[in-house]
Amino acid sequence: MRKIPMVLAIVALAALSVPSLRADIQLGIKAGGTMARPTGLQVLDPAASLKGKSGFTGGIFLALNYGRVLTVQWEAVYAMKGAVYSPPGSAVTETLSADYIEVPVLLKLRAPLPVIQPFVFAGPTVGFKLKEDLKTDGAETDVEGPLLKNSDYGAVFGAGLNLGPNFMFDVRYSQGLQKVVSAVAGGLPTGLKNGVWSMSLGLVF
Repeated sequence: MRKIPMVLAIVALAALSVPSLRADIQLGIKAGGTMARPTGLQVLDPAASLKGKSGFTGGIFLALNYGRVLTVQWEAVYAMKGAVYSPPGSAVTETLSADYIEVPVLLKLRAPLPVIQPFVFAGPTVGFKLKEDLKTDGAETDVEGPLLKNSDYGAVFGAGLNLGPNFMFDVRYSQGLQKVVSAVAGGLPTGLKNGVWSMSLGLVF
């Protein structure tokens, strides 16, 4: 599983290194919503509850289009993640919020249609934590030291549509490949990994 981001990164860099390939360069902005669906339930008591948390995502992207099918796309996006956790046998709800800057490198394959172009994509991503917050039943919880590691890495895959020359829409899933909890506070699961569904609309310049 951990070899997938490395392989996709190598393919993307290889495409850039071929002199005969001339790229059509596009710059754009994107924004949308996220639904964080963290993984890690396998390390919890079956009575525990781990739920998703909604948020916002947005950022910029640079697309290098090679011919009518292949695109290599770099992104820098702000993404809100987190989890809603209830320890086993407790009515207490803990809400963990975490904001990241993520940098995916995506290999995209487009259907060469004239107006609406479906596409699929996949690639590695790295994330850098901006801030974190823990609330217990809606009230701020004071903790000593960081709850989450400062960085994360994972894989992204999804599909979407190019809507004419200036708009795009995509749906994607980002799966973290490392355990991100650096300290246990209030019973947070130490096996927690980030998992996020997102939808976004992009404007291409």
